[in-house]
Amino acid sequence: MKIIGGPSSAELASRLGTLLRVPLVETRTKRFPDGEFYFKLEEEVKGEDLLIVQSLYPPQDTHLIELFLIVHTSKDVGARSVKAFVPYLAYSRQDERYLEGECLTSAMVAQVFENLGLDALYTIDVHNENVLKKYKIPVFNLTAAGELAKYFVSRGLKDPFVMAPDDEELAIRRAEFAAKTIGGEFDYLKKERDKLTGEIKTFRKRLDVRGRDIIIIDDIISTGNTAANAATILKEQGAKRIFAGVSHVLLHEGTLATLKEAGIEETVGTDSVVNEFAKVSVAPVLAQALKA
Repeated sequence: MKIIGGPSSAELASRLGTLLRVPLVETRTKRFPDGEFYFKLEEEVKGEDLLIVQSLYPPQDTHLIELFLIVHTSKDVGARSVKAFVPYLAYSRQDERYLEGECLTSAMVAQVFENLGLDALYTIDVHNENVLKKYKIPVFNLTAAGELAKYFVSRGLKDPFVMAPDDEELAIRRAEFAAKTIGGEFDYLKKERDKLTGEIKTFRKRLDVRGRDIIIIDDIISTGNTAANAATILKEQGAKRIFAGVSHVLLHEGTLATLKEAGIEETVGTDSVVNEFAKVSVAPVLAQALKA
């Protein structure tokens, strides 16, 4: 196997290559004056098994087109198989058409990948697992929850308690996995979203958190309202320190202030999104899955 690092995830591809002890394919990319993307394989890959690493964080459309072109090129020049590791899989929120005439984007992305000949797709903590049912190729939804929990334990947290900020099945599964990884306990809070205003309401319940350090495990933080609501409830019940471990940190303007005001001391993300919060790598997650 050889790895192709896409423009959005070159460092992650390098980390994967080191962990898996496989070479990276030399490539050349550039932007034409009008903004169009140029991609070239600098070595022959005919008959090779390739893994393309390209996350789809903002600008999503740019990174998605780049990925499509890399997959197309790899198949077109005769690679034996082409798989993609897309840690942040954009357009993965809507799994059904709610209004007549809407574009069902998740299904469109799946169809394009299949038409290009992609053989398998790996992702990290997809927001809505139902969108993966649109795929006719093998799709693997991995989790960064364990790696995030291990990061905080390495920081010396006292009797850490893992918290899911809402009661969705995936959120509870992530929290449970994180807690199991570090040999700790976990719980969750119930959340409701107003369909008209989008306002989030989190319901209080008694939690065993007094004097303990808390790790809130979440898949995505954008506005931060869900995590902030959970932190407020945790503080009210005597939690000592609160941290947020997030697979994909996509903060809107003012979100960090919202989180800090609610009592979250530090927000840590993964290299699924390249920014200042990316302190945990998802490379070990994929490496383990490929070796299994």
